[in-house]
Amino acid sequence: MNPKEYKTLLDRMEPDEGLEQRLAKHVREHKQEPIRVKRNRPAFIAAGLTAVMGLGVVLSLTWNETNRPVVTSAVRPQADGPAPAVKEDPNAVTIPEMKLPETSGAQADMIGLIVYQGKIYTQTGTKITPETAKQLLGEKLGRSTAGIDEWSEASDYKELASTIGEMDVYSVKGYDKEFRIMSYLELDGQIYAEVYEHLNGITVAKGEDLVGKLNLKGRVVSAKWQDFDAWNMGGDKFHSLGPDSVLEQFINALYEAKPVEEGGLYEAGIYQSEGSNQKFLHLTLEDGTEVELRLFKEGNYVIYGFAPVFLQLEPEAFSALWERM
Repeated sequence: MNPKEYKTLLDRMEPDEGLEQRLAKHVREHKQEPIRVKRNRPAFIAAGLTAVMGLGVVLSLTWNETNRPVVTSAVRPQADGPAPAVKEDPNAVTIPEMKLPETSGAQADMIGLIVYQGKIYTQTGTKITPETAKQLLGEKLGRSTAGIDEWSEASDYKELASTIGEMDVYSVKGYDKEFRIMSYLELDGQIYAEVYEHLNGITVAKGEDLVGKLNLKGRVVSAKWQDFDAWNMGGDKFHSLGPDSVLEQFINALYEAKPVEEGGLYEAGIYQSEGSNQKFLHLTLEDGTEVELRLFKEGNYVIYGFAPVFLQLEPEAFSALWERM
């Protein structure tokens, strides 16, 4: 195989699901670790990328001095004349639009991304099996290109530029492509697919503005949960939690939940709270997608994926489910 063919093959491959989950988990863990661990990150990433031969798992985010990813607002030109008056909800939380990098630099860390119609779609808290992916293939939107890494500049973030190599990109049946798209590749009889979501540049006035996009209500066919220790060790030990009225009430409360900015809770050490304060809920929907939610007992908080906003549920619905877990 000549070098060009070798590079093409690498660009088209993806890491196995287990490794991808471990790397995504690694990104989340860095949000709870102090700066002193920063020296360990390059070694981990180098080992992970070596293991998958340079394959991408990955979106460029800027990290601040606390090792927490920072999402900055994109600057948009203002229209002529005064802006119309908008009545803002004082309880709403706005997730700033993710800004394409102005400069390159190895100081950036990575999670997966695809650029589509000028927006950044990132890795998410929803998983799909190969079989599910094939069933949910919608409109073909194009083919992603490889090449984005921590040294990329703004000019590299072109339409369908990505960190995942060359893969077909589709809309997902049952979901707005403004919110969710999917990478998809069939190679040697194997299907490689992953969901990407646009959850920046939106305002969350209540939980429905975020989790409503996942279409949870009335569509959960099975549920399971995992304690913090099992999750932290990367194990697959889960406990079944059949859908019932308690779970239904929890989901209803999730739609009505109060949004809380992540920043303050992060600074207060919520990710460093005791493992007994955290559990992970996995919901499998009728279409085969599996949604992961991270629950924090203290404060009745829930967070989804990498969206930097917590949802605070009313105590009764949260506690009823927590006691079942």
